[in-house]
Amino acid sequence: MAVVITRSFGVNYKSLLSRPRVSHKVSEYVFDFINENLLKPNNVLQSDKYVYILTLTFSFEIPKTRKFPFPYTSPFATPARLYFPQNGYRTFEKVEKWATLAVIADDIDETISPYEYAKVVFIMLADFLLYNYKKFDKKIFDELILKLDKNYIERFPFPAAFDEQKYSLDDTEYPVIPLSEGFDWIGIGNWVTINPKVEYLKYYGV
Repeated sequence: MAVVITRSFGVNYKSLLSRPRVSHKVSEYVFDFINENLLKPNNVLQSDKYVYILTLTFSFEIPKTRKFPFPYTSPFATPARLYFPQNGYRTFEKVEKWATLAVIADDIDETISPYEYAKVVFIMLADFLLYNYKKFDKKIFDELILKLDKNYIERFPFPAAFDEQKYSLDDTEYPVIPLSEGFDWIGIGNWVTINPKVEYLKYYGV
């Protein structure tokens, strides 16, 4: 069994600067923790036939005006955080199974600590598993999250260096709408291509 955890966020300048400045190893620890304590004993995601690729997607502001309600209400949702699991997996080349796990939040940004971030990742994974596997119930996850090793998690350097974060697209260039000082939108339609590492280091320095 092989599982790859990737992370992504909205492709815009504000999201680049607002993303959790946490090591990618924290996400991997959380999955390993759930795997050892829950997935292995229940024979979930254990097939050697596939590589499971789980993408954690972060959006940093719940839309305040919308015509239609979101189609899914997670049992883990709060007024500040909404979770959206994918229904099942997309299979590629008969050897990879992909799934996207999303959170939209008003209270997740670059200041979130590794431990608080770990709890968010735990709930993203829990929401996906609860949605897709009937053998689990919410009580299991409510009890298990309390056993995360806070002392271990908080040993990871914070803020993590850019190269230690390893978000998808960090090694590419992509177009974004530029932002004025203060993060206000400017020049809608005047897209610019950025190198995320250059822009990130320009702002944070590390």
